[in-house]
Amino acid sequence: MKSSKTKKAIKVVSILFGVAALVAIIFVVSMKQLPIRVLTDYTFSTLWEESITMHECAECHETEEEFHTCSTCHDEHGSVELPGLSFYNMIELTGDVAEVVFIPANHFFNTYSDLPNTFLTVDDFLTKWEITDYESLTLYTRDGEFVSINKDDITNNAMFLPYEDGIRFASDDLHVSTWAKGIVRIIIISEEKPLQIGQERTSIGRLLLGKTTSITVEEAKVMFRSEEDGLTREAITSSRVEGAAMADLLDLEKYENIEFTLKDGSIVVFPVEEIKDAILTKQRDFVVLIIPDKGRSDWVFDIIKIEGK
Repeated sequence: MKSSKTKKAIKVVSILFGVAALVAIIFVVSMKQLPIRVLTDYTFSTLWEESITMHECAECHETEEEFHTCSTCHDEHGSVELPGLSFYNMIELTGDVAEVVFIPANHFFNTYSDLPNTFLTVDDFLTKWEITDYESLTLYTRDGEFVSINKDDITNNAMFLPYEDGIRFASDDLHVSTWAKGIVRIIIISEEKPLQIGQERTSIGRLLLGKTTSITVEEAKVMFRSEEDGLTREAITSSRVEGAAMADLLDLEKYENIEFTLKDGSIVVFPVEEIKDAILTKQRDFVVLIIPDKGRSDWVFDIIKIEGK
């Protein structure tokens, strides 16, 4: 009889102890915000892969000072969250290139690197776009910073890295002031000078690094009638393009006409009055004269020589 009472007492004490332990665990979890769902929502293989990644980070970074966690990768490096989502941010590759391309920011590393979302060397990037015989490259950031680097100063340590919703540049072999952030345009300068303006040989990349002008083109009025109130509302759409102004390339007052020689050997002539506000720039794989008061069909494409007559 006494043994039976003892067993019941032990059972009661055990239950009370278990409840107290459970309350204590819940209290500790609520205080330290322990992510219990790590154990319930993720497979062992996923946790194993993540631990390997963390260990690789620890090999490069001091664990007590700058150890990389999921938070630092996502919030500080950027461009690693939602890798399947196509952000509209673009990096323009232009200048003396075969064709102007716009690269989505979140494809910049995933597409051209064996280590996506980490880094991409400048040499690997240029090789991808078959750019080998270049003289320099210029990085243009969204806040207006320009960084120009000669080919001889580009080493294996020069690389592009993820940065928030864009990319950044860094190299252990260059001063930290060259480490541009938020790059939106990369301008390539070739060794060759295939464009002739007057008696001077140059290239469209060199012109884009010089004095440039922005103009508004292809303005169009658009209208829409609301089904809710029956009112028709209108707006103006247009494009903004940048290039070297004709007035900065030639002394237009000296000439009556400007002659443009195209790659196929044909010649197009305009009175100075018609192209005095025009600019020269690169679009797709053409050097093109953009005339603000004319439509795209009247622009001059594939120019290799400009002369005043």
